[in-house]
Amino acid sequence: MNITIFQSDTAWLDKDVNLSKIKNVLALHHGTDFLVLPEMFNTGYIMHPEQGAEATDGDTITKLVHMLQDSHTVIGGSIPILAEGKYYNTFVFVNKDGLIGQYSKQHLFAPAGEAERYSDGVDNVVVSIKNVLVKPLVCYDLRFPYVSYNKDSTPYDILVYSANWPVSRIQQWEKLLMARAIENQCYVIGVNRVGKDANGYEYTGHSMIVNHMGEVMMCLDESEQSASLDIDMAAMYEYRSKFPFLKDRKT
Repeated sequence: MNITIFQSDTAWLDKDVNLSKIKNVLALHHGTDFLVLPEMFNTGYIMHPEQGAEATDGDTITKLVHMLQDSHTVIGGSIPILAEGKYYNTFVFVNKDGLIGQYSKQHLFAPAGEAERYSDGVDNVVVSIKNVLVKPLVCYDLRFPYVSYNKDSTPYDILVYSANWPVSRIQQWEKLLMARAIENQCYVIGVNRVGKDANGYEYTGHSMIVNHMGEVMMCLDESEQSASLDIDMAAMYEYRSKFPFLKDRKT
């Protein structure tokens, strides 16, 4: 399975610019199976969701679907969503046919005021991409291992985090991504943005792909960039078979 990660310097509340960057990345990595984007990739990490939130049939998803018409690629990342009068920070999966899955962030970052302006999600979501099971989470969810537990009832192969994780805690970002991979025997993809947003937060990327043993297979630097990697699912399944400690987990 080919994975592409894009850590963007997200333009503040400029959806046209941000979507244009994604279009360029799709052209550069034509044929990738899964393109993963940062948190609120279309607007930046806004705490006034009324400025940029939209419905799931809004411009952002509509334009992504149009970009994907000649492609089998699935795009994933979070955007601010308005649903039934409430705002959510929602990870969306989009392919050429439309929205194929969505997960709303469960742990809202109170220090930034997110918990006051967005509603928390409650659903556990797993989406199949080329018969590979993908579980999405968003940024602050990374600090809460229980939400990522790989359970028999909802098993998955890849855990993906869409994030705006600040430079002051970037070492924790790296260590937590590796920990989630080890404790769940899965691939972990963490995509963070770069640059400085209108709130004054600075981001340094360090987007990563980590394998099922916690080994870092790819780690980007602090610049806006994209990169692709083929991951070996067979090796992960074999390792799980030889060392099936997940069966002993008590939840």
